[in-house]
Amino acid sequence: MGELETIQQRREGPNTVQSLEQDLRAAGLRPGMTVLLHSSLSSLGWVCGGAVTVILAFQNVLSLEGTLVMPTHSGDLSDPAQWEHPPVPREWWETIRAAMPAYRKDRTPTRGMGTIPETFRKMDGVLRSSHPQASFAAWGKHKEYITQDEHYDFAMNDKSPLGRLYELDGYVLLLGVGHDRNTSIHLAEYRASWPSKLLIKNGMPVEEGGHTSWQEFDDIAYGGEDFNELGKAFEKAAGISPCTVGDAPSRFFSQRQLVDFAVRWIEGNRG
Repeated sequence: MGELETIQQRREGPNTVQSLEQDLRAAGLRPGMTVLLHSSLSSLGWVCGGAVTVILAFQNVLSLEGTLVMPTHSGDLSDPAQWEHPPVPREWWETIRAAMPAYRKDRTPTRGMGTIPETFRKMDGVLRSSHPQASFAAWGKHKEYITQDEHYDFAMNDKSPLGRLYELDGYVLLLGVGHDRNTSIHLAEYRASWPSKLLIKNGMPVEEGGHTSWQEFDDIAYGGEDFNELGKAFEKAAGISPCTVGDAPSRFFSQRQLVDFAVRWIEGNRG
């Protein structure tokens, strides 16, 4: 949809910082909360100020006593042998592994995360965690604790920002996106056991002492195909009511409640 069509569909005027603040409060956000945001800017309708406006609305509602977290993943810093969307020729693989620039918090862009996280990671006062593929950015009271992530094995386990969010009893807001974007389900995958759970090697470029080398680390093969089914079951069991932020159909819920449910669901439903 083009910008003109987006404008024409907004019958109540533009989304602003103030209007989005009202919507977020109506959804259940309060000062002092720790919130992990998964988002689609286009789903909101026309926003005066774009991604910056959305971020400011969250910061105003949560206040300096709260914490805003977003995934800032860079999945392209990975083994080209595993790439599917699109794949690259096999004869390119070794060249890519040797030439790929290492991750740096300040310069490595997100991939497939959307405009809001890419804007957020570059803003003053925002910290970013250290994993080359599965980093998270955070602003607010608990940003240092959440982004203390120096491990490369098992990228989104209990030692990751997702695990720290669980410890803090944080919340998740799916803003115009579905549970297929709900990274907290990955935390449940580390905790759960099921017959086909698979241990893999995860390759990425790592910089140490000014030198970049290709290294491999242990991880699990993530699911994802059943995340929407899992999410639907969770919403029904937990009585989650949909909400609307701007024009975006959204869901707001406890991350801890989701993860605990997802562990049970995965163990009971994956063959």
